Amino acid sequence: MFAVDAHAHVFSKNDSCIATARYTPDYDASVSEYIAHLDQHQLTHGVLVQPSFFGTDNRVMLQAIAQYPDRLKGIAVVDHVIHINELILLNQQGIVGIRLNLFGKNLPNFSDKAWNTLFNHLSFMNWQVELHAPPAYLVQILPILRSYQLNVVIDHFGRIDPIKGMQDPAYQDFLNMLDVNQHWIKVSAFYRLGQSPENIDVASQAFALLRAKGLLHKLVWGSDWPNTQHESKVSYASVVEAFHKIVPDEQERQQILGQNAQNLYAF
Repeated sequence: MFAVDAHAHVFSKNDSCIATARYTPDYDASVSEYIAHLDQHQLTHGVLVQPSFFGTDNRVMLQAIAQYPDRLKGIAVVDHVIHINELILLNQQGIVGIRLNLFGKNLPNFSDKAWNTLFNHLSFMNWQVELHAPPAYLVQILPILRSYQLNVVIDHFGRIDPIKGMQDPAYQDFLNMLDVNQHWIKVSAFYRLGQSPENIDVASQAFALLRAKGLLHKLVWGSDWPNTQHESKVSYASVVEAFHKIVPDEQERQQILGQNAQNLYAF
């Protein structure tokens, strides 16, 4: 049965990290180990996401995809002035979109001509833009991206603020902005929403809200493996178990893992 893990990372402790990295790993998360997790949980495909600590150097991820080109695709991090020829080369190596990780950063000036050019290139190539940002940023970015023919993928439920919770006005505004024609949401990383790994209430509430808004067919699941900074409390098996609790209906889980992911990633 076709099933996709739409969010994972690979790296080793010996890889070079950028000088400004907020976190650097002291262990290995190899692609062979990741594939073993997929196999163990009957997942046929995976999407690798460029970790923030590598910046725009996507080589580790590209090498991993090259080992399993039929099973893996990737989301890269690029400089916003990148030439389209470089994007085409990345496309040939299994990359299907870019990630904007804006935690700890100022909001870019997306009205700048270079950003406009980049988004038009991504649209031309049928790539996606993945947003990892707090709700206060999302509500500013989503209106800007409306004018582009792009799939916009929002990481980790929209990163609900752990203190303000679901009632955060910015998160409520974000929910109201969601457009079934453009937006996708990752059912992933519940443990980054501020609660203990055992407590998945916030993620369950978020899923119920998204489902009620008619967005079930725009949800994909990701393990967020190897669950950086939460490794001691979270395992691949435990996030799979959590997914079953957040989405208790088997048919809906199969839709999220299967048809939804196929529609977005076109494996």
